[in-house]
Amino acid sequence: MLDNLIPNPDDEIDFREIFIILWAYKLLIVSTCIIGIIFGGYYALNKDKQFTSEAIFKLGQAESGNVSIGGELASLVGVSAFGGTGRGSILPTDQATGRIFIEKLDAKLNFKADPYFNTYSPKSTDPIWKSLIKRTIGWQKSEIDDQEAIWQGIASSYSNNVTLEETSNGSIKVKVTHMNAQRAAKIANAIMEEIITSTRNKQSTEQDQQLIYLSNTLAKALSDLELSQSNLKDFALKNSALPMESFAAGSLELDALREQLSRTTKLHEAVAALATVLKNKTINNGNYLELRKQFPIVDQVEFRRVLGQNEIISSWTWPNASSVDTVFNTLSDRKKRLQSQINESQVNAERSSMALETYAKLEREAKIAEATYTVLIEQVKAQSMAAGFRPDKTEIYEYASASVVASAPNRKMILIICAVIGLFLGIVVSLALGMSRGVYYTRNSLKIGAQAKLSANNRSLLHLKNKSLNDINKILAKKPNAVLRNMAVEINKRAPEQIVITSLRARLSCNDVALALASYMQSNIRKISVIDFSSNSKKLDVDDKKLSIGSFVVVERIGHVSILRPNIDLAAIEMLSQKNFWENIQLLNSTFDLVFLCADNDDAISLLSALQGQKMFHITLARTKKTKSASLTHMRSILPIQGLFHD
Repeated sequence: MLDNLIPNPDDEIDFREIFIILWAYKLLIVSTCIIGIIFGGYYALNKDKQFTSEAIFKLGQAESGNVSIGGELASLVGVSAFGGTGRGSILPTDQATGRIFIEKLDAKLNFKADPYFNTYSPKSTDPIWKSLIKRTIGWQKSEIDDQEAIWQGIASSYSNNVTLEETSNGSIKVKVTHMNAQRAAKIANAIMEEIITSTRNKQSTEQDQQLIYLSNTLAKALSDLELSQSNLKDFALKNSALPMESFAAGSLELDALREQLSRTTKLHEAVAALATVLKNKTINNGNYLELRKQFPIVDQVEFRRVLGQNEIISSWTWPNASSVDTVFNTLSDRKKRLQSQINESQVNAERSSMALETYAKLEREAKIAEATYTVLIEQVKAQSMAAGFRPDKTEIYEYASASVVASAPNRKMILIICAVIGLFLGIVVSLALGMSRGVYYTRNSLKIGAQAKLSANNRSLLHLKNKSLNDINKILAKKPNAVLRNMAVEINKRAPEQIVITSLRARLSCNDVALALASYMQSNIRKISVIDFSSNSKKLDVDDKKLSIGSFVVVERIGHVSILRPNIDLAAIEMLSQKNFWENIQLLNSTFDLVFLCADNDDAISLLSALQGQKMFHITLARTKKTKSASLTHMRSILPIQGLFHD
């Protein structure tokens, strides 16, 4: 039940325990840090130095078509996409790290002769072990193009040691790292000059090509303009210079004829209806009203005139049938004639519309050709001015110079990294050693491991170490000890006959505590005996005249405390293997009121094993960083611990 009440130290991580473990191995951790610093210092001092040089410059980004064009032409120029180009990134990273660029630089810098860049060795041979492995597995080495391998190695070294950066104000910074400071500065300046030269040539070529393109386009535009004007002239000679007016006149004539045909058709229909009425001989006022309702033109003056009737609307007389027939025939002929005229006029109007359409197309093409020619000629003028005046906006702010301080290795950083690595290794090794030793590093873990009801610090008992029983009596007589008093109270509650005191590598031996506790608990009515079963206990002289109790003899008695040892020439620990060991203990119980049995370290396990199953009061002495958890757990499993003295 007690095991369930006390927390298990393995249930969770105790950071305090870890810190104490590391503190216990602080010398080891400091040693690994010092070793790491020494190794880092040696590495930093012997590593090849590298120097970095920087060149800073700014490229001038020329813009084509930067001459101002005002008015409507400016909008046309903008639409034609010749008004200028947008400014992109100014950092020529791809250009400066490309193979072609490096080969251009090789003519000036001779990278092949520089061992820092050309690291390829065609005559290199594999180690013996590597050759044996290759021969064993049948490895066939492929042929390598030495020149290609050299250039690939140079390009790789170049990419690792040359960097381009863009500053906050738009400048370009070239950084070159080399083992030779002068060489680094020379390479940086050569890269800067090559970038500037390439940019200038590229801009000049682009301007020339654009001017050539504009000139060719202008010539084509001029040809198109002349062709469109010639087409207009030919059209005017073959047709008319005023096709719009001709089309308008034909349209008006066609509309008039159509109007006349419409009026004639209405008159023709009314006359036909009138002729029908006259043929039926049903002429009366009702027929007139019906006719007028169906053909309102009957009451119009034009209808009366055609029939030769009175133009007054209120006076209506029916005409003769013969007159109506004559008028009907006349209107029919007129209708046919108007239809023929309309057809002819419509053909003429369509012909005029086709001519007008052709004229509008030719005129539109002429205007487009003229506008294109005007825009292009202005653009060519602007480009010609730009080509004639090409300002160089490139600025060099700093030439690369030989560095006086090595940029690599960074000795401080190397020392810090090596110190951190040493610290880490020291911590790992310390934790590994701490875990492998299996000892208690804190008093709290020691108390949890012992699971004793009463625990106390034995610091107040250290002055009793290696003291004789007589000296202990004198010391306790002068100054009583609270630790001994509390332990005596707990012992008296249990009222045991034997008290087992074990020590696991504590600073006090079990005999010291047994003598101190026996001296404190002695009285006129209580007799106490002490037996030390430790192998390293001091051998006391045995007098034949001394009192013998079973297999033990009293070698010293002061007050009511007796110190016993075997009465035969045999170590006390060997008594545990004797057949009559427990009988001797029972005899001691009948002779003394309280028997102290004590043993140190491994002897304590043997003593507890011999006493296993007996009702006893078990006191253990333990020490942090010395007492093993396995030993303490084993002891507790044999005989529960009631009292704990810890360092």
